[in-house]
Amino acid sequence: MEKKVVYRITTIADYDREALYLAEMHAKGWRLREVSYSNLVVAVKYTFEKCQPEQVSYQLDFYPMKKSERASYLQLFKDCGWEHITDFNGFSYFRKLYSGVESDAEFEIYNDAAGKLAMVKRILTTRMFPILLLFLALLPVFSKFVTGGSSFSWEVFLIFIIDWVLLIVFAIQIS
Repeated sequence: MEKKVVYRITTIADYDREALYLAEMHAKGWRLREVSYSNLVVAVKYTFEKCQPEQVSYQLDFYPMKKSERASYLQLFKDCGWEHITDFNGFSYFRKLYSGVESDAEFEIYNDAAGKLAMVKRILTTRMFPILLLFLALLPVFSKFVTGGSSFSWEVFLIFIIDWVLLIVFAIQIS
């Protein structure tokens, strides 16, 4: 089967745009098969396979859970007509074929503001809390620079560099 690989830079806030992009690709005859990390550290690798062009809704859901809850979570989506495609970076990718019978709300996982807000809160809690901890770890380093520490300190410099490297790696991982 013919396949196509696309690299894109996305962030955790781009989940709606990502779903629209995947639907556009499907309408052009490329069905999503897999999402993974790429060798290009900041990009995400999308693997598509050739298919018949169709009107399909793609949706992403961010719902951290225990492995024991996973089967019932996926079954719930299956019962509502959603096909689970893959998981990547905490997001589950689903698609559903437009039938023309159902309402537009049937093609969104969260079709109300409260549901979308709950998902955004889960993303922020899970992804932003570690970044906050890194910044808190940097506070002593910044305070030493601001208060005019006596002289240059290699220890402080190394802590500063290590914290920034960890922050950058984490930011790349979550985007």
